[in-house]
Amino acid sequence: MKFLISRIQHLVSLPQESWRRLALLGLGTLAFLTYAALLAIGLTIAHQRESEFAQRNLENLARVLEDHAHSTIDKIDTILLGGQLHLSPLRDKYSVDVNASLARHLQLIASESQSLRVADAQGRFIYDAAGQTADARISDRDYFRRNRDDRSGRLIISEPLFARITHNWVITLSRRLEDSHGNFAGLIQAAIRTEHFQNFFASLNLGDGQSVALVDEQERLIARHPAVPSRIGERVSHPKIAELIRQQAAYTSFTTRSALDGIERLYTVRRVGDYPFYVVVGHAPAHFLTNWRQQVFWASLSAALLAAVLAGWIVVWLRTYDRAREIAQGMTRAYETTFRRTRALLDSLPDPAWLSDRQGLLIAVNDAYAALSGKAVDAILGQPVENALPSRLGQALAALAGEALLQQCQQKQTGDLHCDDGGQHHYEFIATPVFDDRGMIAGVAGVARDITQLHEDQQRIRHLAEHDLLTDLPNRVLLTEHMASALAETLGNHAELALMFLDLDHFKNINDTLGHDIGDQLLLQVAQRLSASLDERDTISRQGGDEFAILIRGHGAPARLATIAQRLINAISHPFVVAGHELRVGASIGICTYPSDGNDIGSLLKNADTAMYQAKAAGGNTYRFFTPEMNLRISERVTLENNLRRALYGDEIFVHYQPQTDVRNGRLIGFEALVRWQHPELGNIPPTRFIPVAEESSLIYQVGERVLREACQQNRRWQAMGLPPVVVAVNLSAVQLRQPDLPQRVARILAETGLEARWLELEITESAFIHDTERIIDILLQLRAIGIKLSVDDFGTGYSSLGYLKRLPFDRIKIDQSFVRDLPADGDDVAIVRAIIAIAASLQKEVIAEGVEQEGQREFLLQLGCALMQGYHFGKPASAASAEALLRAMAQS
Repeated sequence: MKFLISRIQHLVSLPQESWRRLALLGLGTLAFLTYAALLAIGLTIAHQRESEFAQRNLENLARVLEDHAHSTIDKIDTILLGGQLHLSPLRDKYSVDVNASLARHLQLIASESQSLRVADAQGRFIYDAAGQTADARISDRDYFRRNRDDRSGRLIISEPLFARITHNWVITLSRRLEDSHGNFAGLIQAAIRTEHFQNFFASLNLGDGQSVALVDEQERLIARHPAVPSRIGERVSHPKIAELIRQQAAYTSFTTRSALDGIERLYTVRRVGDYPFYVVVGHAPAHFLTNWRQQVFWASLSAALLAAVLAGWIVVWLRTYDRAREIAQGMTRAYETTFRRTRALLDSLPDPAWLSDRQGLLIAVNDAYAALSGKAVDAILGQPVENALPSRLGQALAALAGEALLQQCQQKQTGDLHCDDGGQHHYEFIATPVFDDRGMIAGVAGVARDITQLHEDQQRIRHLAEHDLLTDLPNRVLLTEHMASALAETLGNHAELALMFLDLDHFKNINDTLGHDIGDQLLLQVAQRLSASLDERDTISRQGGDEFAILIRGHGAPARLATIAQRLINAISHPFVVAGHELRVGASIGICTYPSDGNDIGSLLKNADTAMYQAKAAGGNTYRFFTPEMNLRISERVTLENNLRRALYGDEIFVHYQPQTDVRNGRLIGFEALVRWQHPELGNIPPTRFIPVAEESSLIYQVGERVLREACQQNRRWQAMGLPPVVVAVNLSAVQLRQPDLPQRVARILAETGLEARWLELEITESAFIHDTERIIDILLQLRAIGIKLSVDDFGTGYSSLGYLKRLPFDRIKIDQSFVRDLPADGDDVAIVRAIIAIAASLQKEVIAEGVEQEGQREFLLQLGCALMQGYHFGKPASAASAEALLRAMAQS
């Protein structure tokens, strides 16, 4: 090298040397610099591209992990909220089987949580879904103290704990329980196994050099893949993560060496919603830059070879000026060698690469480029870029190269190519201008990378993020995007845009009786029928559970929406066959239109949901259009439900008793127990108003059990006073009949109150056994076996089959007051009442008429053969003291 430098200095100092020497030396240097520049540019571009791809993949993976952790916590918290409501002081008072209830709740989150327990105010476990409570105490746990001190009742999430009972690492989620005075009564707790996250991470099948982890806001490790069991619960601190937590930010990215395995990685950290968890995903540059390092090696090797060739060629040429012709020939050979090696370098690249001059003519291509074009290399060189490749692709590359020459900077573009086998490949094209030593444009260097696999991975991740995992229908996120797009397209126009909210009727019964697997298969068939009943431009989305939202475009007149809704109801009303079971469900649909029912996405969703609940209230299997009055009714219903919850903890709910009389001798034969609600501000609220709300909100279980217990206690109290024993009738709601353990509950109340079963009568509305008749018959037979009397209430209003009625184990049939009210003037009512009395006689059942208010009604019913009556003519519903007075009067007569 010193010799080469000295020869160059000597040549420069000789004025008589020919300019050809300097020109030749300059050309050699320029060729090397150009080649080195092309290599450096290509390597820089490749490094940047590989890093960007790795970063995007980490971001997408972090979002998927965030969604999984968020949905896991939300699902468990929903169960905790339900359990918090279920564990009321009223249920504790009446010894409800809490363990069995917790077990049913735990089945809903069995894949996420290993336990569901209730602890009292001293930290002792008093209930456990496993059926047996452990002796361990949790009063020393931080999450117990936080529940005790925080009166807000919010969700409390613990640090990673090593469970004392199950001896594994868990995270507990808990909510505060309060007594009737609002004091701390304990907590309900679920435990997420760290293995739940660990197994999910392992299921992702991450490549070499990748890692995922979940840490809390104290930077304590919860789960990681690759697994490090010995470090679970330890702090794995890093300044970047600490800064993200301190600033309450949602996202950060950095490169560092792992404290767990010492591997340097590019990391992306995302916060899990508003929860104190952070997802950390990393990928080692040593793995995602493997191809790039190979390119660096071959580029460095080729540059070194080229430098050596040029240096040797110049040294030889400078040593003997007299052998100029030989040197010239050596230059030619060196140029050819350089070209071959340049071609070899290009061929070493796995992606198509090329060089073109300022006129857009190809001067070098690699084998991958030739394979893409389908032509031989010799046939390509010297041709314009647009002639070397398929027309559309070639034109795009020529335009990109022209833009690089015009802008004198690197240009990027993506494109696709249809292959002969019918497939499609996606490419990323990069065109970089090449400058000579004078700063002038010499040509364009380009490379095309096949990103088909990356494109497919991104599409798959996007599909998973925007579609329901069970039905593959769009989820709430994609529906929101479609609605936003539709609103943007129709803004300012008189567009026809509508939203339907569909909920399946009686779907919960299928899940409870046949299991969630059958329910999931049924949902799949429902989704298929709905999709087949809609146009391609409509969007159907599963919102969760058995709820679906349907976006309708260009619906025309409102009558058209009614036709579509009825078509969907009809499609679902046909029987489904799932795993050998023939299942029937209905559908309730709420409909709202844009812009009359809302001019934004949130309003349309809320109003369609409101209309759907009105369809439910109308009996289901129908549809309702949204009206502004619905919001008022819903608001009133929510207020009434909240007041009813509060009333159950006080003395606002009580029982009145209405006498039942045998008019043949005027003797009192029993009472009907009727629930009453005296609100401190609204006054007396009739049962017809609050009982439907109680049934919809499941508060009817508490109301019904309270009335039954109080009626039994009162009747037993009268008997203890020595008063004549009579039967007390209590109404059972159709909702209460869905309880599989109803006979056991009634038997327990009789045992606790000491009342013999023969002095209790249960009244069941006729409409209650129209659906699921076989199961209802089984429950009634169990109640009858206890010794309880049974009666059909409101007979004639439920359209029940006489064949079923014959099978039902009833003692008495009760004529509904709607048929008694207009007796004996109304001929239709006379015919109906005469028929009911005849049916009762043929079935050898007692018959009693309710709503008797006039002497004429009493005499007419007695003539028809109905001697048992109830109504204002004999006495209004009154307090237990008034009923006691009637019993004393009967005892003295």
